[in-house]
Amino acid sequence: MERTTITIESVGPPPERHADRVVAEMLRDLARRRAQIEQAIAAAIGNSKDGNPRAQAKMAERMRRAGAEHVTLIPGKRGKYTIQIYQRIGWDPIRDQEIGVDDPIPAKPWIACHISHIETRGHGRSFADIAAAPVLLITHHALSRTAQRFGMRTNEHMLSAARCIWDATQKLIVKNAHDWTPPPPQGLRVPLDTDDNAIVVLKQHENRERTLVAATVFSSEDA
Repeated sequence: MERTTITIESVGPPPERHADRVVAEMLRDLARRRAQIEQAIAAAIGNSKDGNPRAQAKMAERMRRAGAEHVTLIPGKRGKYTIQIYQRIGWDPIRDQEIGVDDPIPAKPWIACHISHIETRGHGRSFADIAAAPVLLITHHALSRTAQRFGMRTNEHMLSAARCIWDATQKLIVKNAHDWTPPPPQGLRVPLDTDDNAIVVLKQHENRERTLVAATVFSSEDA
């Protein structure tokens, strides 16, 4: 994925109560829109032919047009191929599930950096493997703290911050892919690629072995 460097500009950070309210509203809006996009991506898959590499490439492009943020396709003949879809979606921390288009929106939803992996058998057979899971969950608290400390005030700021947190997490995952050690109970401090000296604290999800949780964000100047 492309390297992302952001600077969150502001006329001054919002106070805690205001930040909590604004971030919650933005996350609820994001969750609604992302649920609709997920539905559109599923429709793009269901309505596409996939028997040869050219058809598979067209299907992947339809998924991108439907709103998928990052689609990686390894094409193959006779309907055999692998496709990976990366999305930032709304997440309900109480149910520990993705927020669907018909689901109620919790008061303080999270953002999930979610990866779906599809591998087909080919020859018109059913999917050989479909795996979908959140790799990173970004808490409402982490985004609220980002708003307070670095002046995040719009949906675009929030998505840029989420992408920056994901980029830092992805580097950590890739670096330790062959010798993965979960973060310690107090969390792992990882610097973000920003101009604001920001650090994210990553913790292990209590129920998901391969899922990290961005618990909070702070400035290194406050450490």
